[in-house]
Amino acid sequence: MFLPRFLAASYHVMKSLSSGFYYNWGMNYARWGQPARAMYYLNRAAKLNTTGAQIFYQRGLLYIAMGLPSAAIADFNTAIESNPKYMEAYLNRGLMLTMTGKHEAARKDIDSAVGMGADRASLEAQITELRDQVG
Repeated sequence: MFLPRFLAASYHVMKSLSSGFYYNWGMNYARWGQPARAMYYLNRAAKLNTTGAQIFYQRGLLYIAMGLPSAAIADFNTAIESNPKYMEAYLNRGLMLTMTGKHEAARKDIDSAVGMGADRASLEAQITELRDQVG
């Protein structure tokens, strides 16, 4: 009875440590300007930790840098599901929704972020700028 519990606990600890290892390397490669390598490591981290809001948030930012707003939105969705109080995920998802023409959904995210303490005036200026760029 003790051995299966011990093994299960050990497995979860190893997954967590491995996820952290891959996450840290992914962040290093992102800082070093190597998005493909960063994506490899962040994908591994996300596979090991499917509820790690920070992993999905950072991978979403990497998707933005790579010009993939739909993939970024999907990762921000996962980050928000894991942590409903993740203001930065709401902000960035709102900006990506604006870029993809989903203005009503973007407005809801901005309202949520403002409810968590974000500055509405600054966000409105960013959204206006994005809408002008996108057309």
